Amino acid sequence: MAAKPPFNRLKSYRPTAIVNAPPGERKHILRRFWFPAVILLALAAGGLTGIIAAYQLNYSQAANEVAALATYRPSIVTRIYADDGKTIIGEFALEKRIPLKYEEIPANMKNAILSVEDVRFYDHVGIDPIRILGATWKNLTTERAEGGSTLTQQLAKNLFITREENRGKNIETIKRKMNEWVLALQIERYYTKNQILELYANHIFLGANAYGVEAGAETYFGKQAKDLTLEEAALLAGIPKAPGEYSPTANMQRAKERRDLVLQLMANSGFASQSEVDAAKAKPIQLADSAYYQPPQATEPAFDYPVEYIRQDLEDKYTTRVAQTGLSVYSTINVAAQRRAYEVVRAGLRWYDKSHSGWRSSYDTIATSSNNGTPTQAELASYKYPDWYRGEYAPGRYLTGLVMKVDQARDEATVRFGNYTATVTGADMGWGKRAPRAEFKPGYLPEFIIKEVDKKAHRLKVELNQVPAIEGSMMTINAHTGEMVTMVGGYDFQRNKFNNAVQAYRQTGSAFKPYIYSAAIEWGMTPDTTVSGAAININGWQPHNYDGSTSCGDMPLKTALAHSMNIPAVHLLQTVGIQTGAQMVRRFGIKVPMAPYLPSALGATEVPLDQMVSAYSTFPNKGIRVEPHMVRKVVDRDGAVMQEWEKTTYKVFSEYVALTMVSMMRGVIQGGTASAASVLNMPLAGKTGTVNDHTDVWFLGYTPTYVTGAWMGYPGRKKPLGNDMTGAHGALPMFIDFMRDFMKDKPKEDFAKAPTMPEDMKEMYKQRQRELQLERAQMTVDEADQKTDETTKPDVNTAPITTPRLEDNSVPPPRTEPGESKPNVETPKETKPAPAGTPAQSRPREVEPAKKKGKKGDDGPPG
Repeated sequence: MAAKPPFNRLKSYRPTAIVNAPPGERKHILRRFWFPAVILLALAAGGLTGIIAAYQLNYSQAANEVAALATYRPSIVTRIYADDGKTIIGEFALEKRIPLKYEEIPANMKNAILSVEDVRFYDHVGIDPIRILGATWKNLTTERAEGGSTLTQQLAKNLFITREENRGKNIETIKRKMNEWVLALQIERYYTKNQILELYANHIFLGANAYGVEAGAETYFGKQAKDLTLEEAALLAGIPKAPGEYSPTANMQRAKERRDLVLQLMANSGFASQSEVDAAKAKPIQLADSAYYQPPQATEPAFDYPVEYIRQDLEDKYTTRVAQTGLSVYSTINVAAQRRAYEVVRAGLRWYDKSHSGWRSSYDTIATSSNNGTPTQAELASYKYPDWYRGEYAPGRYLTGLVMKVDQARDEATVRFGNYTATVTGADMGWGKRAPRAEFKPGYLPEFIIKEVDKKAHRLKVELNQVPAIEGSMMTINAHTGEMVTMVGGYDFQRNKFNNAVQAYRQTGSAFKPYIYSAAIEWGMTPDTTVSGAAININGWQPHNYDGSTSCGDMPLKTALAHSMNIPAVHLLQTVGIQTGAQMVRRFGIKVPMAPYLPSALGATEVPLDQMVSAYSTFPNKGIRVEPHMVRKVVDRDGAVMQEWEKTTYKVFSEYVALTMVSMMRGVIQGGTASAASVLNMPLAGKTGTVNDHTDVWFLGYTPTYVTGAWMGYPGRKKPLGNDMTGAHGALPMFIDFMRDFMKDKPKEDFAKAPTMPEDMKEMYKQRQRELQLERAQMTVDEADQKTDETTKPDVNTAPITTPRLEDNSVPPPRTEPGESKPNVETPKETKPAPAGTPAQSRPREVEPAKKKGKKGDDGPPG
């Protein structure tokens, strides 16, 4: 057979040559080039896919979210420090978190986390195929479910996957898992293993509002993470899987089982020896008291009001999110002084309640869903009172308890105080002397004083105390710097968060008089200037002095102020003018305008305690008022200063007026209405105040540096405290008790002497003297014209006065029984309105039963 002739080879592979070639030759050419073409096309497609994938990997939403972790700023605790810059008096946060750096996380804590979450953490790239296959095999061959997520996946889920996405099923679960893988890979691309472990340890939720291992250690064990034992670290590492189930405060038994599992995993992984693990398993879980309840923002009950005051101030300036994200706030509060002021106010209110109110058998109760009003056992067991878990249980401490049950047969009640309990019998019922079975019901929240403490048995011996219905407040300011040293806004912040020191606008009584006297001194009068005591009757409004007289003899200004005489004070405001007096009040920093009528001389204007104390600081500071403040400096989490106090001052009047007023107000202490304060044996000046019907009592006093004010009254309404309750009898004792301890370690100071009267004031003084002489001459003429009336009515206007009374209230003295001492009452009585401009009553008034009427006048408007 003849051989086929060979194909003619193309001399050129140009497209035209290939097309024009014979069919056989064309097939040969295509067969020769198809495989390289396919390879080239595959490489091009793969390259394009890689470019697209790389672009998506670097610029996807997941990539952007993970990259943003470099600037991630989780919420951390804001801390408030006392004036020493070291003592923490309060903390608050949206999430309680105290971040640690990787090096600060203890080794046993790292090992516990890795053992239970991801023992191959340092051997994978964010996704662990070996663990996934192992978990799948176990899930198929056993009834026990096991997850295959790595620690990086857990972090991705906590940071980026919402709860709604986490709850998805079927297709949604697959999508969520794939998203989780992508995020985990991205996290591994951007961060080192140590950085990922640090993020995880600081972000995990451990229950009880604790985020991160440091906050968890403080919450559950009352210690720092670096001090955790092996079993404590294992307990914390086991909680994140299900905080509601494995938290020891939620389920102690499940928590112990989970802890022991983590400990065994640590032994299996080689992070601890089996003997160490066995010893740790044998130990019971020992928790701090703080584990059972998220403590209030203040570290002690004494700091509740100032800490809340600071928190509100920060939120007003920086918003809630900024204020509660890791600021360091340096306050002016002195720890020892604040504690003492808190104790003094509470003791004063308890004294009044016991001596004036009688037993009320009135108690707060816990909330319940029960239809019959009796809490269920579950509600009783789960209730937690804030003060149970802060401060030591020590004899003498007053503490609220929860009545758990009442034994009718044995006539006793079981009362719980956090982890402590007490059995209250008839002998423990305090001065009310009631029977427990008749007095208590489950769910009641009575207050007790601790008598004995058995820490081993967690038992208390207590005695019932009645929570006062009355409220009080106290504040101390440094007159030279404006720093608030103390602030007590009420008896118990947990029962009543209303801050009476700054929010309660109350009539001030005779404590208002120094503002009017200051206007008179600046107007040209002197302490020795004689002021009229003649009767006043303006359209039926007739003020009177404490003894009921509607007039008194003329007397020097210093005497009228020291003994708080009412008629001279009204004459004084009438002389200088209501407009002049109102302007002076405004210059003192009082934000409430003085009511434009004469009764304002007797304290009809309503002013909160903080403004009164700030105004009084003008006197010892030589006429300069410094703006009060409680925050010295605010520093953000990075150490940058956000706010620093800049001294703001206001010149109220001259040094001469200020120090002249100081000398006059010292007379209040030296033989005047506040002579009891002389027991302190230190330079003091001040003024008492008692409001109409004895509804409010005040005392404001000062040394050359510090000003302290105290107030007492019924909250939100005008209810008489009793005829014996005056500024000298109710508020002054609190001032004395506080100042005795507050000033004992401070250097003794004396007030500066007033300089000579300025020349411009001397001319004004001479002019005022001439005006006063003309006024007296006119009064003499008027008296002569009324001789016919004097034959039928005693002339009280010219009655001589020997020693003015020491009280500054214009009501007549209450009747006393034989052998009963006369109560010391002191400030103006106000019942009838002035003819014009009488302000509307600002709160309801509760009155005592009608008293026997005598011949007397009124010293102010109602309300």
